[in-house]
Amino acid sequence: MNNNESVNFFIRFVTEKYNSVVSATDLLVRSLSGEKAQDKKEKALAVNNSTGDLLSALAKNDQPVWLTGLNQHTRSYAEGRSTSYHLMQFILENRVNITTHSWVFDQKSEAFDFDSVFERYRSESRLPELFDEIVRILEEIQNSGEVDSVTMMSALGKVIATLKKSKDGSYFSVNSAWSFLVSFLQNYMWAELIKLPVLGTAMEALKQTIEQTNQEMFKVHTEVQNEMQRTVEEQVKGLNRSNFKFIGYDKNGHNLEISSEVKALSTTV
Repeated sequence: MNNNESVNFFIRFVTEKYNSVVSATDLLVRSLSGEKAQDKKEKALAVNNSTGDLLSALAKNDQPVWLTGLNQHTRSYAEGRSTSYHLMQFILENRVNITTHSWVFDQKSEAFDFDSVFERYRSESRLPELFDEIVRILEEIQNSGEVDSVTMMSALGKVIATLKKSKDGSYFSVNSAWSFLVSFLQNYMWAELIKLPVLGTAMEALKQTIEQTNQEMFKVHTEVQNEMQRTVEEQVKGLNRSNFKFIGYDKNGHNLEISSEVKALSTTV
């Protein structure tokens, strides 16, 4: 037995649904040997419903051929598109598989690779060039000779080094570096350097680049979320968009409630 309680719960759930399929099929076989047409149809619908419930809980590669076949044959019979003979023939030919199926799920299946999805969308976006531009502007300010505060110079150096190290890193690294940068800008750098008119051009360029980066990060977050939701929903039945949450951050470090459409954010620094 797997030590993961969630996995064990799922296996018990599947087993329960499977037992319902076997029981309903037994009742259908008895009915098919009788003369009551309406009862046969009702029993076929019961099997169709029970097999449908089980199929909905399984990923496509975990659905046995006999289960999909039983679901299709009972639906065809209930809708009057096949005869009781053909339905009985299918059940008899697959009787052993239906009654003795062993549910084994591969616990070593490939993991969801969130970072590779993020990396693909990031490489296709403008984020790399925008981060480079932010670093360039910060270095221009640092080397301008106008900043005479040792504390500010030290902080600038730390921000620049962090961006350089993290901009090509994981999803977490990029978001952490972005949050650090914005926090530094809002809580310290902007208020201090805006007092220096000579840096006006650089500060305006920085503001515009920050706004563009914010828009691009939101777009990338949305694209990654949409793909991961599609992937998870296809491979893990029972999850949907309402309960698979994806964490993204705006330029203020706040959690984003990502909608199905890319939307503009307020970018007031």
